[in-house]
Amino acid sequence: MIRIVDKYIAKAAILGTLLVWVSLTLLMMMFSLLGELRDTSGNYGAGDVFWFVLQTGPRSAYQLFPVSALLGSLLGIGSLASANELVAFRTSGVSRLRLAAAGMAGALLVTIPVMAVGEWIVPGAEQQARAFRLGELVGQVIIGGPTGMWLRDGNDIVNIRRPLLTAGRGEQSISFQNVEIYRLDGFSGLEKITHAENAFFDGEQWTLEGVFEAKINPTGVVPSRFSRTPWVSGVKPELLESAVTRPPYMSLRALWDQLEYLQRNGLDDGVYRSAFWEKVFYPFVIIALVLAGMPFVFGSSRHHNMGSRLFIGMTLGGLFMLINSAAQNFAVAYALPSALSAVLPSILLTVAAILMLRRSV
Repeated sequence: MIRIVDKYIAKAAILGTLLVWVSLTLLMMMFSLLGELRDTSGNYGAGDVFWFVLQTGPRSAYQLFPVSALLGSLLGIGSLASANELVAFRTSGVSRLRLAAAGMAGALLVTIPVMAVGEWIVPGAEQQARAFRLGELVGQVIIGGPTGMWLRDGNDIVNIRRPLLTAGRGEQSISFQNVEIYRLDGFSGLEKITHAENAFFDGEQWTLEGVFEAKINPTGVVPSRFSRTPWVSGVKPELLESAVTRPPYMSLRALWDQLEYLQRNGLDDGVYRSAFWEKVFYPFVIIALVLAGMPFVFGSSRHHNMGSRLFIGMTLGGLFMLINSAAQNFAVAYALPSALSAVLPSILLTVAAILMLRRSV
């Protein structure tokens, strides 16, 4: 009997979650499309906008799933409450915690493929989307991938292998490290290879630091080293920064590689550490939000309609996501433990939801 009830509740949660998830994702993509259409210029036309929004669709779906799980569970299981089916289950001896756990299990079944999307589809799609958009805006071919960002700048082929995002108090900045520049001669082929540890823009021009240069001529290769040298480039830093994939959209493996690199070089890893633990504890956010919605389902079977449940879910989900984001930003700004800041809001919300379910009558 109880197993049948579990499957029934889980099915309602799954169907509700999928319905809300698809609807919110399409709505978000529509808003993104309208926003991008206002920024069309040059080679970046309406067709390119559609392609860019399509590529960023997996990212939107991944971002919206936690709130979708909350709203979908409220609607799916709430429809059972409206039909007094939950009352029948309670009368037969099934506890509220058991019913809430069944709904949570249904949401978690959908969470598994969503996490796979976030790990293997979102990072590549996001890299390609940002590189495509930048390439169309500047009229150059730009490629994003596991080997970094590739672009053509006049006679140079530039490979930025490791763009890094750092955060101070209230602002973020991007630095470019492990930069390789291949200078091509239109007649004889490869003319020079330049490797720089860092590249930065000082407001007027680009500068390379830790430079190793190898000039290729008919007699051989002539190596040179410089601590710092100017880099004459037509690449605009603001456009280049817009093509950098943000840590929340990177895979766990890529984030781990970045963390190892930053620790090895004594660099600030706060932003990447926060994003790493955020992805690790992603299922806990789903659990916390779904459980937090259950007291409103059991307490509103006769008093609230579907519109009320939607309002409750959107308010609760929005507040939690704001608090969760604020906790992580606070941890990055003040060098607090990222793992604790990522999981603590979920733990507190879960405990509060369980206490409410146990006390409700």
